[in-house]
Amino acid sequence: MNIFKKDELKLLWPIYISILFGSILFLYPIFYVLYFREIGFSLTQIGFLASAFFIANILFEIPTGVIADLFGRKFSVITGYILAGIAMTLIMFSNNFYIILALFFLRGIFRTLTSGADEAWIVDFLRHKKRKDLIHEYYTKQHSFMSFGMVLSGIIGSFLVGIYGLWLIFPITGITMILSAIITIFQSEYFVVRKTKIKNKIKELINHANKSISYLRNNNPLLLLFYAGILTTIALTFTNELTWYPLLQNLGFKTIWFGYLISASFIIEIILPYFIKPIVKLFGGYKNYLIIVISFQAILILSVLFAKNMVLVIILYSIIMPLYSLWGIASSVLFQHIVKTKIRATIGSVFNMSTSAMSIIIYPVVGFLSDKIGPSTTIFISGIILIPVIFLYINIKSKNIPKL
Repeated sequence: MNIFKKDELKLLWPIYISILFGSILFLYPIFYVLYFREIGFSLTQIGFLASAFFIANILFEIPTGVIADLFGRKFSVITGYILAGIAMTLIMFSNNFYIILALFFLRGIFRTLTSGADEAWIVDFLRHKKRKDLIHEYYTKQHSFMSFGMVLSGIIGSFLVGIYGLWLIFPITGITMILSAIITIFQSEYFVVRKTKIKNKIKELINHANKSISYLRNNNPLLLLFYAGILTTIALTFTNELTWYPLLQNLGFKTIWFGYLISASFIIEIILPYFIKPIVKLFGGYKNYLIIVISFQAILILSVLFAKNMVLVIILYSIIMPLYSLWGIASSVLFQHIVKTKIRATIGSVFNMSTSAMSIIIYPVVGFLSDKIGPSTTIFISGIILIPVIFLYINIKSKNIPKL
């Protein structure tokens, strides 16, 4: 059985190498909370760092989109990753909260240079080459290489952090981002210059937003799915590094062990998606599958409040976190079937903008609650938030909901 289709590597080898290499040494997301706690930041302050990143995402999404239109997606993506890598590396030189806050804001700006443009670059290129059949292969390989890379990242990260300390995560991640960007220089691009003005971009965005809001109001299943997505974003934020990491540290979990824990969870995430279709079939369709899986996850999350043993908390973490990707995939399938094709991209953008806006508020709130009432109680709140999500899915009624 061939892993790659005909000419797939010939057309896409630079982007594949870049994704794999960039994931293997992408240490930042695994250890950043631990580092900032080590230098004296509260969980509330760490929440504000994430908030600054998302604020920049929203403010600069349109202006940086113009750069991609004028100079090409390739230029935009490579520039974004290089600048983001530099900003990431600079974090190691300061312990001042406000300087680091500014660097997170800059990282958010540079992220907008790559978001959307990276995938559009490859998809447009493959369409130009008349190889639409490779688009699915690209997305599949992207997920596989990133997951495999993160498995190795956790192991390598724990080894390096154990020897040199947590400060190393920033230069390693930053330099890796820069080198990954350099590798993609060899990736071909199909680009036609678009003469675009920011003013026109804003008008286009407002026009699309109005159409999307009108469509949402008149499509009850999609509206329920939208509310479920917002609540899910909140619940997921209540069960991220700002809560799990402090909880495990309070129970005696050592810093260098976190990399191994993340590696193990990514191994589970690689395996679990292959069981989605048979489980969906067993439960009688995607809707029933989502209701049952979310209910099970809510029960597990609520039980965290009563778990006082480190081993039990590790087991709960290893089950709860991969479940998010399990029903995240299923909810995406549900979305694709409920929304009509012509407005799918616009509705998707509204969903993404809404969740980004929600993240700006929720991250500092979660940090504050973890500081004041404790991480286990904060995680418990996530389970309560998931309860209305279950009822939202129960009330979704559409002839377009797939059974499998």
